[in-house]
Amino acid sequence: MEMKYYYLTSAIRQMNTTFNVVISTMNPEESIQRLLDDAQHYIEMDLHEIDDEFSIENKNSLVSRFQSGDQDPLLHSEPFQLVYDKTILAEQMTQHYYSAYFNGKYDPTGIIKSWAMERVFNNYLKPLLNMSEDIEGVSFKSGDSIKLATRQNSDYRWSVNINKPHVDDNLTSYYLQNGSIATIDNLNFEKVPRSHISNMEQVTIISNDLTDSVVWANAGISSGTDIFPEMIVKSNLTGMFVDKKLGIVNFRDGSLSTDKKIFLK
Repeated sequence: MEMKYYYLTSAIRQMNTTFNVVISTMNPEESIQRLLDDAQHYIEMDLHEIDDEFSIENKNSLVSRFQSGDQDPLLHSEPFQLVYDKTILAEQMTQHYYSAYFNGKYDPTGIIKSWAMERVFNNYLKPLLNMSEDIEGVSFKSGDSIKLATRQNSDYRWSVNINKPHVDDNLTSYYLQNGSIATIDNLNFEKVPRSHISNMEQVTIISNDLTDSVVWANAGISSGTDIFPEMIVKSNLTGMFVDKKLGIVNFRDGSLSTDKKIFLK
């Protein structure tokens, strides 16, 4: 007998973007809707607070103060320290093909959203899997960045479709139970130094941490086809990239393959 899944959804508008929450269930009772409503409430508050602390549009934010030479955020703010450490690590592990410095100023905007998504997902959505046996999985999405999880011992898998670069047409699909996936194309990548010989059009990265997925996807676009494959092998990356000359190249745990669909635990 085929399993029938229902999806309870919620949209959250914060940080100048829309976040979508999805709960997968076979029994969409009112109690599950209440759990979703409660989670949405806390997520909205947390994202609003993060936006106040890190938005470069807010002259009193931690980032704006740091840009002005104030070292206090780095010395006394734990959230700022966490983000700062992540940006420094991101630069090091990508050979500076990802950078949080633009025009000589520290600007972690590109990493803030994924860090915020990772934080609220772990705090408010993943715990739902232990609150009701009727919840099969939870998903949190913004654009082409997705964080998801499945209840332990559940056979449910999230289907994540990857579109062709710049076209609303399905390119391939991943079937995931847990993890993070981010797709960056050569129009929306972070403004970092990129290879002048790159024919890279789009990069998708799957990992345990959404920030890592976003960072590596940006680094893939930035570094180009000649350099990024070396990073894939060295850092055991999983995902795919689209190159104008090479076409579609899939890779898993640092090994290149030609499979169009990948099933991951």
